[in-house]
Amino acid sequence: MFYKKVNKKIIFIIFLIVVLIGVWLVLDLIKIGPGLPPSEGMPGWYIPGAWQGNELGCTSLFPKISPYCNAGNYSEGKFINVWYFDDESKFLKGETTLYEYLEENGNVYLQELNISAELLEVIEKREAKNSWSPVYGPYSFNATGYISPETSGYFLVYKNSFLKDREDYFIVYYGIRGMANLTEETPELKKLIAESYYMANGEGKVDSLKPENKKGKGNLFSWIETKYM
Repeated sequence: MFYKKVNKKIIFIIFLIVVLIGVWLVLDLIKIGPGLPPSEGMPGWYIPGAWQGNELGCTSLFPKISPYCNAGNYSEGKFINVWYFDDESKFLKGETTLYEYLEENGNVYLQELNISAELLEVIEKREAKNSWSPVYGPYSFNATGYISPETSGYFLVYKNSFLKDREDYFIVYYGIRGMANLTEETPELKKLIAESYYMANGEGKVDSLKPENKKGKGNLFSWIETKYM
């Protein structure tokens, strides 16, 4: 009789553990979203070729603003660096830290980019092979231009790319290593942006870096000079 009671208790405890694990998995799935990787796998979302192994460690050219960071290398010194945040407060802190670093180490300005032609080219090439079509957002948006001796390029911020109630924030840098004429490199960088942006979700927002204490400020002369690249 004693052993039967003990066995029943063991069975109940095992059942309870299984239920708790099941609840945890369901809640974790709701948090992550259906078919989406955990936080450490999210930076690869905006790196073309990441699934083919074109994914490296985070670049040392910028401060470490997120533990979830990866980069992809491309021809002629071009590269993409992605920081992912699963919390808005961490994103805002990282955005401010990055912006302050950029101001101290190079020239930062607001840049309007239109990638409609580049994105159309990517769509025609990709969808000729695919039977499905991803959802796209705006073709024209503000970016943060950056020029320095080590690298020059553009920063974009993607917010809530998948679900409105999910906290998904990406800071993505599309740049070229070393000294470069950013005006001359912009057409090729726009093609790289379009390749990356191809998988963006239309529910999200795309914009430039906007730390709270920097909103409304910027190098107006540089912005006017480079607006229609």
